[in-house]
Amino acid sequence: MTILNNKGFKVGTTIFLSEVLKWAEENGEPYGSICELKKVPARLGLCDQDLGSISADLQYFEIKIATSPYGTVSKSKDLEVLRKRANSRLRSLLKRFHADRGNMPKQVGREEWTQLIMAVQAFEGFADRGAVFTTGQSRTLTSLRARASVAPVDLCQGEVDRIVKVAKSEKRRAITKGVRFLNRLITEFGDHPAFMGLIPTKPFIVPAGSDRAKRILWSSLPQELRVSVETVMDAMLATPETISAAHIARIHAGEDKDQVRKELTLLMTDKRVVPQNAEAAKAGYKSAVTWLVRAAEELGMDRNQFADLESLMSLEIMRAACDQQIERSKNSSTLKDANKTQSLMSRLTALRTLATHGLKNEDLILHINLLRGQHGQGHNERKRRRSEHADEVCRVIQRHPHLAANFVNAPQTIADIAEKRITAAREQDNDEAEQRALRLYATAVAFAVQVSRPIRTSNLIRLRHRASEDLLGNVEWLDNRKHARLTFKENEVKNSKVIVVHLLGAEALILEKWLSKYRLRYCELRGIADSVYVLPGDATPRLGKGNISLPRGCVSPSTMSELWDDGAKIIGLNLTPHESRHVVATLILAIEPGNFSKVASVLGDTTETVMSHYGRDSGEQAACDVLKAIKAQHPGVLNRMKNREHRK
Repeated sequence: MTILNNKGFKVGTTIFLSEVLKWAEENGEPYGSICELKKVPARLGLCDQDLGSISADLQYFEIKIATSPYGTVSKSKDLEVLRKRANSRLRSLLKRFHADRGNMPKQVGREEWTQLIMAVQAFEGFADRGAVFTTGQSRTLTSLRARASVAPVDLCQGEVDRIVKVAKSEKRRAITKGVRFLNRLITEFGDHPAFMGLIPTKPFIVPAGSDRAKRILWSSLPQELRVSVETVMDAMLATPETISAAHIARIHAGEDKDQVRKELTLLMTDKRVVPQNAEAAKAGYKSAVTWLVRAAEELGMDRNQFADLESLMSLEIMRAACDQQIERSKNSSTLKDANKTQSLMSRLTALRTLATHGLKNEDLILHINLLRGQHGQGHNERKRRRSEHADEVCRVIQRHPHLAANFVNAPQTIADIAEKRITAAREQDNDEAEQRALRLYATAVAFAVQVSRPIRTSNLIRLRHRASEDLLGNVEWLDNRKHARLTFKENEVKNSKVIVVHLLGAEALILEKWLSKYRLRYCELRGIADSVYVLPGDATPRLGKGNISLPRGCVSPSTMSELWDDGAKIIGLNLTPHESRHVVATLILAIEPGNFSKVASVLGDTTETVMSHYGRDSGEQAACDVLKAIKAQHPGVLNRMKNREHRK
């Protein structure tokens, strides 16, 4: 089913899927369920023999297996339907297995949940006609009914926390929505005869539902500490022009010229590079500071005891911050290994920059360098490489050439499904279904851009169809409905390079339909104002370049992730918007092995950076094999990929 590989795999239980397979075959379980069980290793990028190392835990199934792509085990055009059916079969099989072993907790209170839902339905209807609840409010309780192990009246905060924690991210929003509605019932209808005896007496705290550390707002820190950090940051981020102006002002104010000249000479010889994006740099420094405050509080300290930055940056607190982050990752089934992500390194780097160019404290610099070395991030830093997940995406494309076709044809595939759903929703006069379908069409627009020429996610979020204050829009139509040119100027791109994307044919038509036919209706159903952004929302653009001022009205990064994920499931390829850059690079190198300059041109990057990411792919026999496989199965893919650059 899959090729052998040496990928390691960690498990946290003594019950594995190989035991489930043996039990299923001995007990005559349905053939379809057994087949889906045998496909699990391939879905996870493992080999068939690894079935004996994959956890049979239900929580592990929901977090890892159920969310895995289905394209590696099927070439169907409707992969999401097959994935849901496969997950349903596997979930039921695992539940029967654990029930047979006596591992399943007995669910009680389901009848009471159903009774509560029916009580809410009796008060549903049109709000303008006097109904207490709008139609469909009762559905928010179904997620709680499916997961709660007690009746609604016996629900406690601990049970709510458990339900939210073990839920998948895509289900967590529905569950928290149900908790909020239940809180409304408790506070507003606790003494109503229809609900008395069915609901708890006290409302619940809606948990964050994540293994991530609690968030600390910058505004919640003591003012003295904030002023101290901001003073250091302003000094670090000052440009030569502002430094000179400040020293001239000091001379005019009567200070000694020789002393001012000495200080200016020292500042000008400081070998530091002032970040182009001051706001982004400040955000990174603030994140590192709040990271230390969180660590200090977990050590039992009070944040009010820190009057300045230097008092907070003690070796004890910095070491505790590292240890706590690593421990959270080890104890979580959803967080990545702390030493395999950039978070730990970026925070230590931000602290080192503050210590070097801000505080100029040699002891702090030594302590931070020791911590970096302890966690494998010392002075001789490794060259930037692709993440493990990006590596896996590239390997999946190489092993399963049909997924290359799925990716290249994704915009049209997703758009066709979305338009069918839009039509069906309008025929049924179902605004909620129409909104979901329109959002899926927005996903097709995002894929149309990334397939044509993959840009960074921040640029995709800030893509503008018309001008914004002093900035022009990114979209220009060279041929109506047939050719759109998207231009991103230097001040909008991370590495200050001009990026031009050409949408041709089907991709151009998808964008044109969205802008002229579907976008305003989507805004209307979402209840959001129209904006300059192609993908509208109610968020403020984050971490833009310092000389760019963009208004509110784009999608948030989390919404962009969810929107993109809807399309990724349809094509059966588990990737992020940014990882589409890796897919395109992989396809180009399969077509033209070793042509790193072309990859760099398409991605808007330097040849050196591309070499560091994809140097392993140069001249490998695997590239030739992929080329032959793609030509044999999907010759149209190559033509589409080769034609992406000709209008650059």
